[in-house]
Amino acid sequence: MKELEEISLSAGHVVYEEGGPGDAVFIITGGKVEVARRIGDGQVRLAVLSKGSIFGESGVLRNIVRSTTVRAITPVTLMVIPKEAFLSVFKRENPLALTLLRALCDRLATAHSQLMVHQLYSEGAPYRAVRSIRLLPESPEMLSHIGSEGMFVKALPFHVGRHLRPEEKTTVRKADLMVQALQGDEISPMHFAIENQEGRLIIRDMGSHLGTLVADQRIGHFEEFSAADLSYGSTSIQAGGLESPYRFQIVVERAVNKKPD
Repeated sequence: MKELEEISLSAGHVVYEEGGPGDAVFIITGGKVEVARRIGDGQVRLAVLSKGSIFGESGVLRNIVRSTTVRAITPVTLMVIPKEAFLSVFKRENPLALTLLRALCDRLATAHSQLMVHQLYSEGAPYRAVRSIRLLPESPEMLSHIGSEGMFVKALPFHVGRHLRPEEKTTVRKADLMVQALQGDEISPMHFAIENQEGRLIIRDMGSHLGTLVADQRIGHFEEFSAADLSYGSTSIQAGGLESPYRFQIVVERAVNKKPD
């Protein structure tokens, strides 16, 4: 493809900004970039991408503005594919290719959704077989809030969020565990909940600003899924971006002599 161009950027260089045009697709051939979203007057890191990663394709395929800002965090080299060049490949080789690609993406998303539902109902912890649910700190900030022994979740749903600021007004109920916000809007007043959904134990993001990281899966209103299953044992939970200090471990213990459905 003649239109391909490889560029080198220094650490700190912005590849594109949130709200900008979706005018190119990028492939990382060396180095790392961060993906961030603007919150208030600052930006919060959502992900780090490295060699081999592709980004920017969503804005090109969907013809929408950028929803995030991407910045180099090390010296980085990128292969740049302009929007028209990217789309022309499909039009030139097969006029139906782009339509088929979008349909395939939708089908894969549906299949992934069905897989997630299957996992939720076949691999998660059945609530009737749960002996205890314990919330433990996984950061110094949360250690100061709930102590080294953490706290047991006695009733569901159990909501985690932050104290409201004096200038904030909301009709939303208060969270069961409210932490004092240390910075920005990493954690929302009602951020995530532990729930019993039709007999399965899940964690649900409550429409927070930045979503919730459950193990390696981010859930939220702007993601494909807003909930994820909880299994027996320990699961890491992080409210907000990758550098958020609001980190926990949820430990689910199976009841003795009880078998899952």
